[in-house]
Amino acid sequence: MKKYLEKLFEENDGYLTAEKMRGSTLRYHLNKMIASGEVIKVRHGLYLLSRHQVFDERILIAEMIPGGIFCLFTAWQLHELTTTVSHQYHVALPRTTKIKPPAQPPVALYYLSDAVYRLGVSEFQIDGKAINCYNKERSVCDAVKFRNKTGEDIMQEVLKNYMNSNNRNLDQLLKYAKTLRIEKVIMPYIKSLI
Repeated sequence: MKKYLEKLFEENDGYLTAEKMRGSTLRYHLNKMIASGEVIKVRHGLYLLSRHQVFDERILIAEMIPGGIFCLFTAWQLHELTTTVSHQYHVALPRTTKIKPPAQPPVALYYLSDAVYRLGVSEFQIDGKAINCYNKERSVCDAVKFRNKTGEDIMQEVLKNYMNSNNRNLDQLLKYAKTLRIEKVIMPYIKSLI
């Protein structure tokens, strides 16, 4: 049974959820593997094979919060739009989703309406693992939209780095700005950087 359990872990990139384990025999062997240190209990119902220990916490968070989309500081760092390092990871979820964030690593959750939640989602690869993150244009719009909470200086850094990047899409940026109702706010900043 232990070999079968290890096979289940391997098939799921080192992770295993309680849903995928059926029967008390597997749970008995899982508990023995946790006691011996072969398996790490990430949180209730999520386990990680020790030899697959993740060094990038963003991958771990993506596993812990299914449906979560990295946003704000986390997205800005992924797109290299800021040098500011946040003390927590920022994740967007649909408003109807209610989960308790993990104690470690620290995560800030943002509950958004469905239309805003789905706007500008892209897939990002970290160590061969796909995670969801808002694209550059959506991330820039978020910097403007939340400038009073994150800081004017950070917004200006994000905008400046975006405008200096080679792969910017101003049409897409303005489309998102209109949807997020910040078009009149963002235009003067863009004009000053062109």
